[in-house]
Amino acid sequence: MISPWMKKKDLKCVILGAGKGTRILPYSIEKPKVMLEFNNNPLLKYVIDYWKQFTEDFIFIVGYKKEHIIEYVKKLPIKYDFIEQKKLRGIADAIKHVKDLVSENFIVVLGDCICNGSFIFPEDMDQGVGVWETENIEFIKNSYSIEIKNGYLNMVVEKPKVIPNKYCGMGFYFFKKKIFDYIDKTPPSNLRNEIEITDVIQNMIDSKEQIKPVFFKGNYLNVTFPEDLKNWK
Repeated sequence: MISPWMKKKDLKCVILGAGKGTRILPYSIEKPKVMLEFNNNPLLKYVIDYWKQFTEDFIFIVGYKKEHIIEYVKKLPIKYDFIEQKKLRGIADAIKHVKDLVSENFIVVLGDCICNGSFIFPEDMDQGVGVWETENIEFIKNSYSIEIKNGYLNMVVEKPKVIPNKYCGMGFYFFKKKIFDYIDKTPPSNLRNEIEITDVIQNMIDSKEQIKPVFFKGNYLNVTFPEDLKNWK
């Protein structure tokens, strides 16, 4: 059964694909990271194919070698808009670009995060973050950790040095438009001098916003290095 949250009118899925993917060089010299091929298809195909079960209305954040993404998407039987992120300032900045294009509920997906499996959506969810339980501690260290209290997110930490549990934050977010106010109120981090999406989420938590974990059962991969795809099933 589809979650009531996902049934909201005009639900759109925002896919972030503006980056070059410096850690996957030299493969991304000729095309953006999301257009790198795996089993003769670009990563973007797997992302779109998964999320179109919830909506066929997409917004693509493009930037580096954007023409590859635009040409590919225009051939697909989906609704689409393209927004260019001219200066790459992180996930939160990319999300700001869609403020006038989304309705109250919207999904945000990192274009280099692929999965197969299913989510367990809380029935009374206001906002949510994808959470994957894994034994791979290094995977969590390269992503972000999640702490949960009384059924809600209590703490999120980008690139954690100390791993509190087996919960890995995924590159999938289920936001309402009030996220834009929190992005504006969040300063750039010392980590990358960007407005980190994890800092934005933590500010929301500290402000008593109720953000629930949306647990995922299945396989998940945040493609970071060339060897990552070799073990994907």
